[in-house]
Amino acid sequence: MKQDAHVYIFGIGSGIGQGLHKRFLEDPSVALFGFSRKGSLDLSEFPDKDHGTFVLDAKNPNDLERFQVSLTSKYGSQTKIDATSLQNTNLVVYFALGDGVFGPIAGLEEKVLASHFQLNVHSLILLAKAFASHLPLFQNSTFVFLGSTAGKQGFPESVAYCASKHAVLGIARALREEWKPFGTKVVHVSLGAVATDIWDTRPQFDKNDMVSISDISEYLWSISHLPKSVFVDDLSITPRKGIL
Repeated sequence: MKQDAHVYIFGIGSGIGQGLHKRFLEDPSVALFGFSRKGSLDLSEFPDKDHGTFVLDAKNPNDLERFQVSLTSKYGSQTKIDATSLQNTNLVVYFALGDGVFGPIAGLEEKVLASHFQLNVHSLILLAKAFASHLPLFQNSTFVFLGSTAGKQGFPESVAYCASKHAVLGIARALREEWKPFGTKVVHVSLGAVATDIWDTRPQFDKNDMVSISDISEYLWSISHLPKSVFVDDLSITPRKGIL
């Protein structure tokens, strides 16, 4: 396998995750693994591949369990990879998963709420858990959680979205403390408005006022190149006009 970095991106099916995956495809120094419902390879093929896109439905508990098993097969078995060969390898993981639920709380349905939190919160915890036992194998590890300005303040008709994004911030802050003994960098990125499809149902907002997917992808890619001694806590990114 390539030795500079193993890069994992969850949520490459659309939006920021897709743009970030496209940016990393231009970086020949990494072994790149992308995950979404639109992946081209089954998870069963993941342990034997040194790159590729894989089918993973982060709302499906069975898929999340299969990923954890596959990751253990990839890194936990000496028949798959020599652990000593990872000592000069970096691990970089991006969580670009998530959807938006908007509207007055009076119209919020329990089923929609449960699905939203399964994707935006539960899946992040379970996917991060899958990597926990493998952190000592790598020279350096960096986990990037894509949050939102809605994770630090409230917006009207956004109670579910704000709650889930506050949770993402909490996950990142907790793991930053828990994984300090491994020297793991845990970065939370508080994103302002980025011109993704999430805004298509909210015509009161103009995508021309937002950060482009290509620009934010370039910025997020650069996080993987932070110097070894630089640990970033929370990053805040907004469009030129600020919070819209």
